[in-house]
Amino acid sequence: MPLTESPSLPSYAQPAQHNPTLGDNLSLQARTLLGQFGQLAKEGIQARGIRIPPAICLALNARGQLELRGQHPQAKQIHLWLSNSHALQGLFNETQILFELLHACSTNARRRDDDCFCIGITSAGPVAYFESQLPTLGGAVTH
Repeated sequence: MPLTESPSLPSYAQPAQHNPTLGDNLSLQARTLLGQFGQLAKEGIQARGIRIPPAICLALNARGQLELRGQHPQAKQIHLWLSNSHALQGLFNETQILFELLHACSTNARRRDDDCFCIGITSAGPVAYFESQLPTLGGAVTH
């Protein structure tokens, strides 16, 4: 979601001006798209009576289709919703690309090629993260 400055703050309370970096711009764009994705998902979830919590984790499958990762008591309704939501799929793809670019611009970018981009839909809003697809003893590893 875009950050704005409050014009009512005195000049000494204003943040120091700096030239935005590519990372700053990508971060703003990624957060904005994530917010749009979250809003579209929230509308779809509410229209179908899907309850959160528990959170819903969404990712792309091997065929490039949006799918539910993990378990949810209303998994059938979620699968039906995802199979018919082309706008959500497109917005997920755009959001993924921006987060991958943002991650690549990070100086401490440590990500394996097999990591999976996920968006979690929670009661507090959407969360974007990368998750290892390799099986581990304790479950999935998130970055």
